[in-house]
Formats: sequence, structure tokens, C-alpha cells
Amino acid sequence: MLPPINDFLLKRSGIRLSGGVRFIIALILFGIGAAMVTGQAVDSAKQKVAEVQSTTPVTAASAPVASDEKLELVNYKCSVEYGYFKITGQVKNISTKPMENVMAVGSIFTASGEFVKSSDALIDYNPILVGQTSPFQTLTTTNPEATKCKVEFKEMFGGTISTKRSE
Repeated sequence: MLPPINDFLLKRSGIRLSGGVRFIIALILFGIGAAMVTGQAVDSAKQKVAEVQSTTPVTAASAPVASDEKLELVNYKCSVEYGYFKITGQVKNISTKPMENVMAVGSIFTASGEFVKSSDALIDYNPILVGQTSPFQTLTTTNPEATKCKVEFKEMFGGTISTKRSE
């Protein structure tokens, strides 16, 4: 049943396994494999239960948001320091679950509203828990024409996150 193991042991140490010992080793390995598959099935079932629980409707009285907005931009400000355009502020998770790898995207514009450039950075708290407020900061080299800024949020390897603006 396990000829490669038997040949390996015979060549390396001169030990030869009998058929019964090889059969027992095969049973042990089979049991370990079955336990791993069963463990994965249990984990998968737990994940499905968690998904069902997280999609259970929330009553209007306890719902943190009435729309699809997941974040709330609490405040932000733009400044120029040492030749860099800096955007700092705070964002709050108003969704129903923690969010990971949230990035702030700071864009700078001319006085007439023409886009100059943008930069992004992870917010300070990762993950940001439900109801938690996290600071953020983006930094890019400045441009003499840049006078305005705007902040949006996105997933690290995904799209824009819907954001409520309270400022």
C-alpha cells in the first residue's frame, strides 16, 4: 500500500515495513484526512449559519442606517505642510458589521474644480468595528494650483464604499 515509504525507509535506514504496519499507517493517514475534511465541513456550516444570521432583517428601531451607506464622514480638513497636501479626518462605521481594509481616497482640485491628483491610505483602525470612529490621513505632494479637496472611501481591492456626509 505504501511502497514509496517502504523503499525510502529501506534505502535510508535499512528498515522494511511489513504489510500490516503499512496498512495501519494507511488507516491513520486516512483518519487524519477524514478529520480534516470533517473539520472543513463544520467550519463551512458555521460560516453559512453566520451568513444567515447576518442577513436576518433588522427592525427599524435598531437599524443603524436607513440606506445602503456603510460609512459616515464625520469631519475632514485640507492643509499644506512642508510641500505636501494633507487631508485628515474621521470616519465612522455605520454598517451592521465590521469592515476591513477601508481606504481613504483624498482628491485635490483647483479653485475652478479641475482635478489635480489623488492619493489613498488605509484608515487607522483595521478592522473598523460597528459604530467605531477611526482617524485617517492621506498625503501627496502639493501643486500650487490645488486649493480644494474631497474625500471618498473604498475597499482595498474593490470599489467605492457608499458614505454619508455629516460635515
